[in-house]
Amino acid sequence: MGDLLSKVIPLSIGAAFSPTVLALELLILSGKRSKARSTAFMGGVLLVFAALTALGLAISHTTSTSPAQETITKTVDVVAGVLLLLLALATVLRSIVHDSVAPVEGESKDTKNPGLLSAFLLGLAIMVSNFSTILLYIPAMRSISASTVSTSDKAVAVAIAFLITAAPILLIYGFAIAFPKIATPPLNKLRGWIDRHQKVIGISVEVIFGVYLVFKAFK
Repeated sequence: MGDLLSKVIPLSIGAAFSPTVLALELLILSGKRSKARSTAFMGGVLLVFAALTALGLAISHTTSTSPAQETITKTVDVVAGVLLLLLALATVLRSIVHDSVAPVEGESKDTKNPGLLSAFLLGLAIMVSNFSTILLYIPAMRSISASTVSTSDKAVAVAIAFLITAAPILLIYGFAIAFPKIATPPLNKLRGWIDRHQKVIGISVEVIFGVYLVFKAFK
């Protein structure tokens, strides 16, 4: 179990760093009816997480350690790692030609104050298109499915991966909902910091974990 967690936890930590999702969550929390809209947004985000987790649980019954299974696991790692590096390169190239995403302060009023259904669909869309998180979460699930630990241990590993990956958005949401009066100033500061460093955070995560996955496959 310890060996499995040593593979799953680093990938889950990388998957947790999603500045775009956090920026949108903070933006919605700063708008009108923030509690209802942020809850709908979180519902969309967590539904995608649940779908990925259900897939992980479904394939976690695999206990074969055949060379074919090992090859599949390494292939998943290499493909995900290369795609992460390509995402980082694409972000750098967009920066060079000044084709960057508008800052959070420049977001439209409709984005800040969407309807409940729009907020839910926004959560779905942002997670489905959140390739860096998916490309780290799927290898984590694959590591679990390829492990020879018991089914109950695999379920625990999946739960740990889910909680770590979702921790930033859950903590921000919980803090804002539980302490609305004192949460606004620090969350506004966090929103500004993420806005200023969003690109650097994204590129850093993609490069570090892209190299990690490729190295992990060939070591």
